[in-house]
Amino acid sequence: MVSRGVFELFNRDGNLRYRMNLGDYEVYDLKGNLAFYALNKDIVYLDDLEEVISRVQERPQELIFVSRHEMRNPRPMFTSHVTGNWGAAELGGRPNTISLANPHTITAFYRELCRIRPDYGLENFECHVEATHHGPTIESIPVTFVEQGSSEREWLISRGWELLHYVVDEFLEGKLISNYEPAISIGDLHYLTMDNRLINGEADVGHAIPKYITPITREMIVKAVNMMTHRPVKAYVSWKAIDSEARKLVTEVLNELNVKVIKRT
Repeated sequence: MVSRGVFELFNRDGNLRYRMNLGDYEVYDLKGNLAFYALNKDIVYLDDLEEVISRVQERPQELIFVSRHEMRNPRPMFTSHVTGNWGAAELGGRPNTISLANPHTITAFYRELCRIRPDYGLENFECHVEATHHGPTIESIPVTFVEQGSSEREWLISRGWELLHYVVDEFLEGKLISNYEPAISIGDLHYLTMDNRLINGEADVGHAIPKYITPITREMIVKAVNMMTHRPVKAYVSWKAIDSEARKLVTEVLNELNVKVIKRT
């Protein structure tokens, strides 16, 4: 799934070949991959995409969504994350349902966004992995959102879309690879505060249950572990951010699932 800015860049390169219309989508061939362009739909509300994909002969191995990022107090940033809702579906997706996450893809995009910012004169842009949030909910194919934000001012910066075009192109060519230990995060901020750990290859993170999700339930923890393409071997738990009852539950469930608890204090 591509935003208008990145769509136009791939089209300029001559790499997009129109194939068909399916409902509210235009479908293109992109270097042997499928590219979907949504017509008159916000990208977070594309919950029919799984059904649409079932009508195409090829089965995608992953879904990469290139999107604008928006936040209440905007500042320049690039982000990557998986989608899903730990509770109510306030911005697309289905309630209490999370998408399938590939921690290696999410973190590989994050590292590359951080690495090449200076090449595009965008050192002022922050880079973050975000907690699992918003739609669409897709459970059968791993989902990674790659975003530029966080206000109209940043959305109009063409160099940012060129950067996203470049990293997506790297991914399509098989150059964006990471194979560090898969992990989840529990109790951190919405924008994860484990930058050094991720940059240094200590882990590749998939699902993240942020501190504002309360109460944390057994079902959430089990989903975070199970809805990963690669089973997490460890969980980074922001120990002081969750209460004693949550600490006990998190420890108990992760021990049952044979996931190592790493306490962040």
